[in-house]
Amino acid sequence: MAKRLAESGMTGSHSKRQRVIDDRSSKTNVEEISSAKQLQTLLAFNQDAGPDTKRSIHTFKVFLESIAYGQDASLQVSRREMLHEYLKVQPKLQTGAESSFDLDLVKTWDFTSQLKNEALFTAVTGVLALLLKSISHRIEFREYGKSICHLLLDSGRLSLFEKGLSAQKSKDQLICSCLRLLTENVSFDGGSSAKRVYRARDTTFKRLDTFLNLRQDTSIAASSLRRKPSIRNTALRYLFANLRLQDPGAKIEILGNGRILRSVFQNIKDDPPLIICEILNAIRNDILKDEKIPRRIKCRLFTDQVLGSIATLYGYPNENDSVLGEESSQERKSIPDLAHAFLLSVCTTPEYGILIGDNRQHRGADGEGDEAPTVPNSEGPVTSERQPTKPKTIRNRILATFLQTLRPYADDKQRDLISSIFQAAPELVSEYFRTKKSFSFDPKLTATWAGYAAFLMSTINLPVEQRALVSENHSLVPPSVSDIIESILPLPLTPKVVSRCLSQNHVLIKFFAIKILGAAFEKFARVLENFRAVQTTADEYHSELWCSAISSLVGNFSQRCPDMSSVITVFRSCTAEENVLQEASARLLSLYYQHLPQTALEQKFDVSFALASEFDDILLGAHTQGNGGLKPLLVEHLISIARCSPDMRWWQRSEENEQLSLFGSALRLCATLGGDYSRHSFEALLQSAVTEGLSLQSGQENQLLTMLLRSTVKAQEWHPSDALFSFLDGCFSRLSKKAVKYYQELLQQIAMIHQHTEYSSAYWGGELLMVVIEQWPFVQGAATPLDLENISRWLLRFLTVLKHNGGDDGLLGCVRDQVKSITANEKCSNLFSESAESSLGNSLSSERTQADIQSSPLPTARVSGIAKNEDAEIVAWRPPGPPAVEDEDHPGLGKWKQLDIEEAVVEGAIGDLMLCLCSKYGHIRKQALMELRIWMRKLQTSQYSEREPLHLLTGEVLETGNSLKADEALPYFAGEAAAEFCLVLSDPLHGLYSKVNKFLNKAPTWNSKQMASYWVDQVLMHLPANDEAHYKEVGWLLELLIRGLRTDADMELYRRCHILEKLLSLIASPRLQSPQQERILALLFRCSYVGGSTTLITRYSLLGWAQCITASGVVSGSRAVAVQRLVQDCVTRCEKKRVDDWSGGRIADKRA
Repeated sequence: MAKRLAESGMTGSHSKRQRVIDDRSSKTNVEEISSAKQLQTLLAFNQDAGPDTKRSIHTFKVFLESIAYGQDASLQVSRREMLHEYLKVQPKLQTGAESSFDLDLVKTWDFTSQLKNEALFTAVTGVLALLLKSISHRIEFREYGKSICHLLLDSGRLSLFEKGLSAQKSKDQLICSCLRLLTENVSFDGGSSAKRVYRARDTTFKRLDTFLNLRQDTSIAASSLRRKPSIRNTALRYLFANLRLQDPGAKIEILGNGRILRSVFQNIKDDPPLIICEILNAIRNDILKDEKIPRRIKCRLFTDQVLGSIATLYGYPNENDSVLGEESSQERKSIPDLAHAFLLSVCTTPEYGILIGDNRQHRGADGEGDEAPTVPNSEGPVTSERQPTKPKTIRNRILATFLQTLRPYADDKQRDLISSIFQAAPELVSEYFRTKKSFSFDPKLTATWAGYAAFLMSTINLPVEQRALVSENHSLVPPSVSDIIESILPLPLTPKVVSRCLSQNHVLIKFFAIKILGAAFEKFARVLENFRAVQTTADEYHSELWCSAISSLVGNFSQRCPDMSSVITVFRSCTAEENVLQEASARLLSLYYQHLPQTALEQKFDVSFALASEFDDILLGAHTQGNGGLKPLLVEHLISIARCSPDMRWWQRSEENEQLSLFGSALRLCATLGGDYSRHSFEALLQSAVTEGLSLQSGQENQLLTMLLRSTVKAQEWHPSDALFSFLDGCFSRLSKKAVKYYQELLQQIAMIHQHTEYSSAYWGGELLMVVIEQWPFVQGAATPLDLENISRWLLRFLTVLKHNGGDDGLLGCVRDQVKSITANEKCSNLFSESAESSLGNSLSSERTQADIQSSPLPTARVSGIAKNEDAEIVAWRPPGPPAVEDEDHPGLGKWKQLDIEEAVVEGAIGDLMLCLCSKYGHIRKQALMELRIWMRKLQTSQYSEREPLHLLTGEVLETGNSLKADEALPYFAGEAAAEFCLVLSDPLHGLYSKVNKFLNKAPTWNSKQMASYWVDQVLMHLPANDEAHYKEVGWLLELLIRGLRTDADMELYRRCHILEKLLSLIASPRLQSPQQERILALLFRCSYVGGSTTLITRYSLLGWAQCITASGVVSGSRAVAVQRLVQDCVTRCEKKRVDDWSGGRIADKRA
């Protein structure tokens, strides 16, 4: 019989449907367990892997789940008792010194492994893990649980774990069940079996790093994570259980496995939120806070790659954070917040291993260093602006590398992290900006630029740590000025970039730049104050080091700040609507005058009209609302500038206000204004005006102002009128122009009354009374009767104030009678008559003033930023240190090549190159000549506007250098002069521009040995280009002479050119300002350092000169102390035998 052919529609080898075995019936038909005996029957071992065994395992699983996760407490108790009865009747096996249960369930586990039934093996493994979890925290199950753990970890059954852990990656259920069973073994009874698990680490930790990299499919919903965790999640919990419960030795060995730790953090951003939270908490609680783990081990855990992986969580999507709400209902934090808090604690806590603070924190718990030993600060204080910054070892190298990967411009949390690291490790500020080449602050109104601006602002606003102000190797040695200046004005804030920001049309860019500069000035002031506080407590040697560091700090900060003219332009261009920008720019200008007075005074900024305009606005709106909170701040800043500016036009009236000058407006505001404006500021401004603008022979300008203010304060029955202030304004204007005339008239009045001309305090205010008498006839013709009465009452009040302050009755009565005799108004004349009858009376007794000005003394006036009173000097001048030593590296030879033409000239790189001609090494001088020739050719082909005069200067420097002998160096004065000429020629508006060009046109080469004499003669004996710039030229010359004096040869050159004779006589000039006096003293100190002490004593009679200038009051205060110290230093450093022979032994007696 033939075979039946397959039908055409059938495919495959068999058409008959295969039998499908459905296991769901074994899972759905769960038997209800009611006794321990039933449980024992259910779990009895039989060599059958069929549906009955699967149903029994599933029934026992449901039974255990009701104990571990059930909600019915009574059911949990009853079933726990049944489980306890079941375990109690299990037979025991003796294995050596310990005994264990002979569980049928374990036998089933062995049997399923032999049958290679992976499904049943996985189910039994999971039930064993659930059994340990159900009895883990119950004291009555403790012994049973330990026996079960011992049974499972027996050497004969480790092969079962090895089988499960060696399975293919696709068999995730099998792997996860083995990992869960190991986790429960480690966790049981607080880790009682943890050592046994780690002892078998060749099996129990097999492929753990591989499992940590097996993530779950990202498409799986977060709600299924607990129900079916991935291999990675299960492996992480197994690892964290070991880190939590193993002893310190085992934990150290686990942490020493770099592959495991790298796998934990690698691509952590792909983990679900719950796992990320567990990772961070486990690392923090079980490793970082464990004091038994050495610090070096913790440091090894966090590399820059690990920190970078954690930092990727800053970009974790927020929609994935909902799982955290289920985990913690009290405090819901997003993953970026958790990562930020973790990185903050890790990177800023020295005990966690990464951060290395001072030297005391360089050793871990075991005494071994974490990193290579640090090199002491070899840079020391920067004593010259041309001294380069040498590279130094960075301690926190891991953090320095990690910081480069962050994006502070894009995320507030990353910006906060960097700021916190900078605060914990201040030395990283300079390293960060020095290494961050991509940090560009070129002005562009973008979100990135705004982020950069906010980051720079936060960096500058970091507080100054006291430990950052001392050197690492010695607490009395100043720190590296280059590192300090980077934290004040970071490297991206170059003068060129900031000037470009200030010249932008966008108001927001200008505002950001001004606020950043303002914060930098405030931090600079705090650092400078701390420097000076340390200097005052140091000994003489270290005090000189700190003094040099202070000078270097001021010089570096001045160079890093943009030109003040850019800020002036912003202030003047502000419209009425840009009041915020106007207030910020005025505040910055005020900071310039306060902290960089020399730089500020170089700019011709007249604040008189701006301040007068603000005063007019205040007067117009003094009785109305809406002045705003910024207007008083703006006025405060302008007043501060005016008090420091020497070129104020106090008595010049503007076109907008022809009635009052700046002084008159301030006087009126001080007498009548209240509210948001500070009366104290107006009083200080008026005192500056009378101190600078009046030159009274009595020298009592302050007392005159005090009594004037008392007389103008309004009372209940009298208010000062506008005509009064206009009258006083005119009187002071005339007094400022003809002070000598009115002083002579006062002496004539005194002579007529008392028959002598001796001036005393009883005649204070007499010069102003003479002006009043002179102007009284004119005010009668111009003022209305009411205004004349108001002025008359003021005059009586003023006379009364003078009398109460010790004024001479005869003079005051004479003034009153003279005014009365020329007063045509009957009412006003009667006022003077009534006053005469009461002998001036007590006009103030019935009119209580609103404020007693005399009870609160006015602040000391300031001229050009320096206090008049020597006892209240803002900065006590201290002598400079020794001259800078020649740098062996000579960076000036190649520095100019890294800059363009203009930057090389303006930033002093060409000056540094020319200064190399003064080197004591012949090969350096030859190399400098070659570089100058290259620079000369490059300059000639450039488009630089000032290339012609600079080309001429370079040619003459080359010719002068070639004319010297092979072993002869250019004198330092000539080298410094050449460097200064570069700066002068780059700015045609410089005051010495014409004189420098005249010098260059004299000859193709320089007589370097006569240059000092030539320039002293040109500055001191010739008229300046600008009538008001003489003392600026003197200051420029003195600074050049100081920098040009470095060696004994320079001192001999100054002696031959007769430089010091002219300067010693110049210091006694009555018009010489304090900064110039200080420069002359600094030059004399420099002479004592380079072997000039003997010359000063013998040739220039230093001792007699010092006695003369101190006794005559030419110098006083800190400068007088410096003169005495100069004498002591010269006596100590001089050639004692020669000086003793010259003085006949008197100098020796002084030394003794």
